[in-house]
Amino acid sequence: MYRESQNLWKWLLGVDVGGTKIATLLVNDQWQVCEQLTVATNLTSPQHTLDSIIDAICETLRRANVALSEVGAIGLGIPGQVNSSTGVVNLAVNLQWDTLPVGALLREALSIPCFLENDVRAAAWGLHRFGHARSGASLAYLSIGTGISAGLVLQGQLYRGVHGMAGEIGHSSLDPHGPRCSCGGRGCLEMLASGPAIARMAQAALEAGAPTSLRHMAAPATTAQVYAAAAAGDAVAQGIAGQVGQALGRAIYNLALAYDVERIMLGGGVTAAGDAFFQPIVAELNRLREESQLARALLTPELVGLVAADYNVGGWGGVALAEKGLHHTLSLPAAVQPRIVHTNTNAKEGLLAANR
Repeated sequence: MYRESQNLWKWLLGVDVGGTKIATLLVNDQWQVCEQLTVATNLTSPQHTLDSIIDAICETLRRANVALSEVGAIGLGIPGQVNSSTGVVNLAVNLQWDTLPVGALLREALSIPCFLENDVRAAAWGLHRFGHARSGASLAYLSIGTGISAGLVLQGQLYRGVHGMAGEIGHSSLDPHGPRCSCGGRGCLEMLASGPAIARMAQAALEAGAPTSLRHMAAPATTAQVYAAAAAGDAVAQGIAGQVGQALGRAIYNLALAYDVERIMLGGGVTAAGDAFFQPIVAELNRLREESQLARALLTPELVGLVAADYNVGGWGGVALAEKGLHHTLSLPAAVQPRIVHTNTNAKEGLLAANR
């Protein structure tokens, strides 16, 4: 840990913004969690979404009895294409944002440095910084939820790629004859192993008349129901879990081949199923090891892990972004440090003023 950072700030705040919820994490200069909050995302309009983020930040600080002026920086993970240098969100479909200067708007509203990154990359950086690897290590964080993507830290640096598309493994094709993906391709990983893909396979089994306990559950079948049924011994659900495990096992092998990282951590909503989700992946990795000497060398037993269900991976990712951004800003000459100007035009002025 960067002990010297303890003299630079009293509090850091991480924010994980999603299409359904906003999660915050407030830590002090000893890296102790002092407050966490989860609220619904208001998707009524782009402005309402921004306001709900500001509300979540202010409510977190109010509960912790911390003034805005005491917070060194805020880091935010955003689900979409984010220009981390400018703070502009170029495209976030789930939030209905298109070329929105979110970083500047938040800085103007809060008078606090705000640093943005794609949510999966932010989570990867948080795992590197605080979770499962020491500084200088390389890791991949594979998020499996509504979509699938990976965040990459290579030799201690967050890796985005030339076009900012590094880690978009959800659109790698595993089956050229598979279902058509929204990207235009066929058999993409997202179409075989994401939450919607699992629900779709369960629905197809029900429509085909397969004998399964899923038939007695509330329709439409959910990912959680599929894995619960698999854990209880339902053959159809176990077959679906096995197909997902095979696809993700091959994707993990591809990540290991492409980047040769020390750790690959799995997280996201689908992974909440725990062993019912993870064991079919382990089985596929074992099968790959048995087939190939190269796979045995790369797919070591300690390579792949599951992020604990109670670990706030997005929140810690935001905290890590805030720390990283603050260190970079403070290392700049005073003449080129960004100047933060507060105006009174924000609709949340009264709430913000009360929290200062």
